[in-house]
Amino acid sequence: MLATLSTMNIVIWVGVALGILSQGSYSSYTPADNYLLVCGSSQNVTFNDQTYVPDSLQSSVSLKSQGNSFVATSNSTPPSPIYQSARIFTSTTSYKFDIETEGRHWIRLYFYPVPGHNLTSASITVVTENFVLLHNFSFETFNGTYLFKEYAINVTLDNLVLNFIPSNNSIAFVNAIEVVSAPDNLIPDQAVAVSPPGPFTWLSGLALETVYRLNMGGPLVTAQNDTLGRTWENDVKYLHVNSSATNVSVNPLNIKYGPAVSPEIAPNSVYSTAETMGDANVVSVNFNITWVLPVDPNFTYFVRVHFCDIVSKSMNSLVFNLYINTDSAFGGLDLSNLAGNLDVPVYKDFVSNNSAGSDTLSVSVGPDTSSNSLNAIMNGLEIMKISNEARSFVGLSAVETLLEVPPKKNKIGIIIGSVGGAVAALAFIGLCYCCLAARRSRSTPQGNTWLPLPLYGNSLTMTKMSTLSQKSGTASCISLASSNLGRRQQLTEKSDVYSFGVVLLELEETSSALTEPDDNSTNHIPDIPLTSLEPFDNSVSMIEGVNSGTDDDAEDAATSAVFSQLVNPRGR
Repeated sequence: MLATLSTMNIVIWVGVALGILSQGSYSSYTPADNYLLVCGSSQNVTFNDQTYVPDSLQSSVSLKSQGNSFVATSNSTPPSPIYQSARIFTSTTSYKFDIETEGRHWIRLYFYPVPGHNLTSASITVVTENFVLLHNFSFETFNGTYLFKEYAINVTLDNLVLNFIPSNNSIAFVNAIEVVSAPDNLIPDQAVAVSPPGPFTWLSGLALETVYRLNMGGPLVTAQNDTLGRTWENDVKYLHVNSSATNVSVNPLNIKYGPAVSPEIAPNSVYSTAETMGDANVVSVNFNITWVLPVDPNFTYFVRVHFCDIVSKSMNSLVFNLYINTDSAFGGLDLSNLAGNLDVPVYKDFVSNNSAGSDTLSVSVGPDTSSNSLNAIMNGLEIMKISNEARSFVGLSAVETLLEVPPKKNKIGIIIGSVGGAVAALAFIGLCYCCLAARRSRSTPQGNTWLPLPLYGNSLTMTKMSTLSQKSGTASCISLASSNLGRRQQLTEKSDVYSFGVVLLELEETSSALTEPDDNSTNHIPDIPLTSLEPFDNSVSMIEGVNSGTDDDAEDAATSAVFSQLVNPRGR
């Protein structure tokens, strides 16, 4: 038995080695943005066959701090060369990266408390402009010697800012940073939710944190063997029952990538190995292979399952079921029919709401009882945490709170207010223009046109009948003024629009004068029959026409003329 397992392991390792050698033929993706920074170092560092540049020498990255930053190095041997140095922050410090192409970007952070600088007690918070990546992280409460974090964030601006905030009056630090473009089709905008079932949309507006990336039935796949620099770990320690699964493998060169799946989705070293149903030492062969993974119970998770039928001898012979927790995610999965052929990779995306309180997430495959072959298979598994309603991966503290800046203003409210104000201003200007146009049109000389009493005569001036006219019984004349009407007419010629306040003041004063008793004449304006209107000479003003009476009559006539001009100010 041991010899068989040893031989199988040798076959798997040889297959993976061949896959590594062949992976270069598929590698076609070149990231538009590819920042690899080693922080606090004075020279380049090679890690995973990539060159990391000192953060102080990268021209497209600016470092801004509210205080001082320090460099820590150690002569001791770190877990890897990238952890040899660190940059320490005593206050909020920001790295600003120039972004060439918007879209999903990997953000990878490396932390290791360099010995001799008391970094174990550091309390670290890391935020972008929109998302909280870490909050109050400390190695004092962490069960590990170093920390690696990977996020997938959709960058929609021409820059990306990473803020490192010392928490609890402590310090913060970082050893290395990666900001690398990811393919546009790597993460969809929509996936299938399993509880409750239905579509889950707008993933592009959310951030993702890698929690698990497993290579089923195969060894560790390091970043240099993945076209996107990802690491795939072996799945064995997450198997619920080890004996329920048997690992299988084929030559990685057998994997046939199609238009729907490329090496950017997963390398062929993942699709060329798998876990299938083994001997679970149970009476019934109808059982599931289950992986149990610890998770934060308060978050929703993006689950990607990778399949490739590398065990069947013919099409449509492998049909099985897929479960996430206790929910059926995909029933009657005919793998070769879904892929179109044997040895062709496929993958399926799901969203699992784990907020029910469980601190584990389980994924299972098991045979479909309606199938002739009682078998199931899985090649790879990725589980990513989805940012919560506070746009955070840790708790409910938002970016604005941690950066101590006011929240962004509501742009919609500003736009609506601006548009409303502009409309009101335009309406007022339009009203003023209409009034001015009406005034000018009414100021046009009317010639000898006859009009009724003051209802339509914009320049009609009524005066009291002179004493002589009353005695003679002659009807008072009403003139359509076309010449100068005293001082008011002269003002009209100089200005098109009078101050409304001045007109009201004059109207009040004139009205008061008209209501005062007059011993020499009466303020009564006699009724004038419409049929008594006859033509008269427009060349003589009304005031001049009544000057043949007494002085009081002349004064009353002048007052009446002013009153008439105030009542009909647009007729001048």
